[in-house]
Amino acid sequence: MKTWEQRQLSELAKYRRGSFPQPYGDKKWYGGGSSMPFVQVVDIADNLKLFSATKQRISKLGQPKSVFVPKGHVIIALQESIERSIGRTAITQYDTYIDRTLLVFEKFTKKVNVKFWAYIVKRKFDIEKLGAPGSTISTITKKELSNFEICLPKYDEQVNIGYLLGLIDNLIAANEYNLKNALNIRGRFNLHLLT
Repeated sequence: MKTWEQRQLSELAKYRRGSFPQPYGDKKWYGGGSSMPFVQVVDIADNLKLFSATKQRISKLGQPKSVFVPKGHVIIALQESIERSIGRTAITQYDTYIDRTLLVFEKFTKKVNVKFWAYIVKRKFDIEKLGAPGSTISTITKKELSNFEICLPKYDEQVNIGYLLGLIDNLIAANEYNLKNALNIRGRFNLHLLT
């Protein structure tokens, strides 16, 4: 019995790019009372999460000219930034607005576990980046994205896979933390030996 189906991304999800009022640097679009988080590529961390605070906040005046994303939605970076790479993915932990360099998955045509979806689209971007011979991908268009082939298992499998991948990510993060601490201790010990 086949439990995974392969479909084009456009057949599985409804999505849209973010936006921002122009001109981009105009101070009236930022901060102030009733401002909200404004997510850009630099605000996406490594662990499928956003940083706890965004670098920018969008003003009440700018909010109607942007794209609102409720908590619990998957967003992905369609463009490179200086600090972050294309394909950065997060499940929003708070309500926010998003930049035009990001895309939000708003609805799905099938029952989808958002944690699994975040992992699978991130992995798909990683694969697409590897397939760019002799160059790096700095932008993915909505049209290119719609043609991505995605393998989608039944919902119960999605939940299990998302859970297991989350455990693996937690183990990796713990090991990276322990390694960093061990290197700091070794560095202090080496410095002590030299003095």
